[in-house]
Amino acid sequence: MSPSKNHFLRLPSLCLFLLIILLTACSNSSTSSSPVAQKPTPLPSSPITTPTASALKNCQPTSPIDQSSVGVEVRGTATNAELWGLIQSTSGIPPQAKTDVKIVWRMTGSGDFHVVALGPHNMRIVPLWGPEEHLGSNWHRPGDEWGTGFNFPVVGCWDLHATRNNASGDVWLKVVAKSQ
Repeated sequence: MSPSKNHFLRLPSLCLFLLIILLTACSNSSTSSSPVAQKPTPLPSSPITTPTASALKNCQPTSPIDQSSVGVEVRGTATNAELWGLIQSTSGIPPQAKTDVKIVWRMTGSGDFHVVALGPHNMRIVPLWGPEEHLGSNWHRPGDEWGTGFNFPVVGCWDLHATRNNASGDVWLKVVAKSQ
């Protein structure tokens, strides 16, 4: 057999081999529709936009919410930081979908503060406004302080994912149906 014919016989085998590798790679990827099932590798040059905590089914459990002397506060789960939120909802707690929610944040660490809300059906929303740095406050938790505004479009479990340089954290918040 001539070398050129031998080359043409190997081409279909090579294509089949590459197709099998491609199909195997695709079938091994996660089939979970939840964006919270992955652990990202933090990139110091840009804000992290995926959660760091394990997936929660139906927000069980949500992040701990307590009444403090200055309002309703929630403690986040964080890596390399402490994360706190002071929830000021126009519809009460838990907040209702399609209503405005102001959240004052306290997070330790350094660098700019970023926050994104990751919700049902792989929804991702950014704050309506903010983060706005607060220079003074009567809320005493560790870290620097910022204010944000959100309006969650649908009910369900929302992961408020916050980052600063090499620190990240999550607040898991259940959003309920708007009362009639």
